[in-house]
Amino acid sequence: MPSSLSSSVSSRSESPDTRATTPSTSSESLHLPASYAAISASQFTPDNVHSIFAEHASYDRIGLLIGEHTVSGEDWHTRDLPDTSKYIVSSTYQPPDLLCTKPVICTDPVQASRYLLFSFVSLRLIFSVHITDKSTLYILERPAFVYPPLKYTIASSLAPSADGTSGNIPTLDDWKTLWATWDLITLQMIPPSMLHQKPIDLRHKCLFYIGHIPTFLDMLISKSVGGEPTEPKYFWNIFERGIDPHVDDPDHCHNHSEVPEKDEDWPTLEAIIGFRNGVRARLQHLYEELAAGKRTLTRNIARTLVMTFEHEGFHIETLLYMLIQRACTGTLPPPGFTPPPWEELAAQWVSLPSPSTSTVVVGPACVTLGQEDSEADDKLPHLSETGVQGHTFGWDNESPARQVQVGAFRAEWRPVTNGEFERFWRGPGKGRVQAPKSWVVDDHGAVQVRTMYGLVLMHVAEHWPVLTSYDDLDQYAHFKGGRLPTEAELRLFLDLYDVGHEGGANVGFRNWHPVPATMGLKEYAGKGSNGGVWEWTSTTFDTHEGLVPTELFSGYSTDFFDTKHQVSLGASYATIPRLAGRRTVRNFYQHNYPYPWIGARVVYDL
Repeated sequence: MPSSLSSSVSSRSESPDTRATTPSTSSESLHLPASYAAISASQFTPDNVHSIFAEHASYDRIGLLIGEHTVSGEDWHTRDLPDTSKYIVSSTYQPPDLLCTKPVICTDPVQASRYLLFSFVSLRLIFSVHITDKSTLYILERPAFVYPPLKYTIASSLAPSADGTSGNIPTLDDWKTLWATWDLITLQMIPPSMLHQKPIDLRHKCLFYIGHIPTFLDMLISKSVGGEPTEPKYFWNIFERGIDPHVDDPDHCHNHSEVPEKDEDWPTLEAIIGFRNGVRARLQHLYEELAAGKRTLTRNIARTLVMTFEHEGFHIETLLYMLIQRACTGTLPPPGFTPPPWEELAAQWVSLPSPSTSTVVVGPACVTLGQEDSEADDKLPHLSETGVQGHTFGWDNESPARQVQVGAFRAEWRPVTNGEFERFWRGPGKGRVQAPKSWVVDDHGAVQVRTMYGLVLMHVAEHWPVLTSYDDLDQYAHFKGGRLPTEAELRLFLDLYDVGHEGGANVGFRNWHPVPATMGLKEYAGKGSNGGVWEWTSTTFDTHEGLVPTELFSGYSTDFFDTKHQVSLGASYATIPRLAGRRTVRNFYQHNYPYPWIGARVVYDL
């Protein structure tokens, strides 16, 4: 289950995979499994699914039919389940034409609960389809890592609440899953030829980030519990902090590390990996001390563990939106994750139901922004050791809790799509907005969309949320007669209608690409997913009353109170569930920065 997954992936080879992969757009990309099993809905339990996969999966893949089945015949054979019931299995079953079957809505509560169970037993869904009204086929794989349900993570925290509903200190198993993600990206998706390259000019070369993550962790452990830096000590000078220069004035940048100018003056990858291993061993030793009672879990230590864990989670996404700019021209696809069956998925996406109305009236309401979690309280004697149990730690800009009155407004159910923005870009917005950096426009003007597997045609991605800058989406909103929402307005909308990771949303690497949004359907009271993107707000990132700047990560927020950054909310498909699941998390990017995985929805005044 989740803990055994962490153990297995942490022992995988760390040598880079330099094999080229070409994304397939034919039905052959589905890679239908050699084995199929069929069970009833009442038999759908973690133990049963785990047992069936372990017994029958071929090449870490299986087809699982759940429901009332129409399959029968000599090709199906009866087997026993751990709960003493029966199931049937076949190695010759041929599913119906998957281009002509009914699509599955991932945020349907029944489907969402099944996706959670799959993730709990370390499986990932490649493709699902309704075979009949009462039977659904799931094609499953065991990839290099899977994020377990957030409820499991919270309940497993080092200091959960009594009922296991709060407390977000990561366990060592949580770290191992995060490390499996980071190592897959940095050591198997970045070939050696790219280590000294900058996929984005406004960021460091790839090698910097491989050194930055363990350096940040090492520095904050030392700040929190003392001790000497992990050798080599001089890595602190090179890898402490990255860069985020102003887009319109790259010479203007916050304080950051001075890095070598020549490639040959940088540490080798082998040296950085050795340092990384030493830092990870240091962290594991800290956990061992906490478990043995040799060290007390204080708020300061707890905050350090949360902050360093989430810092690595944020950088996973940052590095990926850099690497996608070179997908299949350098960057390798994620190994161990089956390439998406684009044509089958496109056929499903085009037939997904649309809302009966494009907009919904939201508010008026009083919205609570933020939470009560001041870093200054960590030093209070009565809270230092006792104020840890069940406490949710966050970043300085999340606190304190504050009330904001929001008037009534009308909101689009779904974010602006690639198809909608392309029509604007070619028509009314021509010359006013740029082609998104998530697109590639060829010499004939045809648009393809970037994925980690390479480019896909617009007909595949036309219903995905478009990923582009605040400025250009603001132009689109005004063309539509609306505007982009404030932070409080978007927070209210998401509180009402976003189902999150637990509800089947496209976050936490369920996919390595966006999907169409599912919000606005009456049968689910409008609840759904925005497709797996952060969303821009019109709120400028700035200080607020009661904010206490962090001392653990000096300048994390305050360096960007520069009037150039906009608040964004939500989560992308590559946001770890721990970040995606805390409603007070605020992201922020420059208004004209076009690379992050951020879209927007249009709202209208009433």
